[in-house]
Amino acid sequence: MTNRRYDILVQDLGLLLFLISMVSGFMILYAGGSALLAENSVMLFITVVAIVIVTFSLDFSAFIIVGAQIICFTAYKLFALYQHGTVINNYSFAWLVLPIAAVGSMRLFIAGRNRLELENSVLRQQIEELVMIDPLTGLYNLRSFYYDIDRQIRYTRRNKLPLTLMIIRLRYAQELRKILSKRNFDKLKQRFAEIIGDAIRVEDNQYSIDNEGGLAIILTCDEAGGQLVKNRIKSMVGEKDAFDGITDTSIKVEVQIAFVQYRDEMENDAAYFKQSVEKELQYDV
Repeated sequence: MTNRRYDILVQDLGLLLFLISMVSGFMILYAGGSALLAENSVMLFITVVAIVIVTFSLDFSAFIIVGAQIICFTAYKLFALYQHGTVINNYSFAWLVLPIAAVGSMRLFIAGRNRLELENSVLRQQIEELVMIDPLTGLYNLRSFYYDIDRQIRYTRRNKLPLTLMIIRLRYAQELRKILSKRNFDKLKQRFAEIIGDAIRVEDNQYSIDNEGGLAIILTCDEAGGQLVKNRIKSMVGEKDAFDGITDTSIKVEVQIAFVQYRDEMENDAAYFKQSVEKELQYDV
């Protein structure tokens, strides 16, 4: 929190100094009158160019420009003083500071903003890593699935109980995504998740595992029980009015379903368990 306040302070301070520098530059342009209009305009223009360059994170180039600008301006004014006796106007002294102040303050503002954006990005990533719920379907997500399946495998091995993992995917999901609008495809995924939820027991856990509507179910039963669940799901998904109301026309949705009962040789490898089911899924044509 302290670092965030510091970054906000740096950003605000940089913006304030930049505004003061630019307002001062325009005031000098106005106050210098017609006699100094040309040189003040050139100095202000070069300063603005350097500011634009520093916004693209080309700091070295920007400071080289303002450094050369100040050196050339100083040499020009001294030459005019010694050769022609031209008195240096008080406003001209401001150009020894203003270019550096304007570019430096803009760099300070950008540095504070970049640190805040980086911090916000890190916070968003940390929040995403903590999220265990799919916001669209309200189901537990893939991260939660791996956590639960690992725990369930250990429980199964310890108590010698049956455990079956089932994966269900929308057949032709890519085509459905192209045909339907994003809103309707989201509604389809929600309806699909609801149908699957109605087809399984309360004690069986359901998870959303991808953005294409894919679902995983941890079943506390053997392969025979998995086959019953598969038949029930296919029957419910295949009902004529299962997906009514999503679009003005009827939608025919087909699914791919595969399941594998846990075996001791899989040990505690949840990823291998899931991959075994995905391999079986390819044969459900």
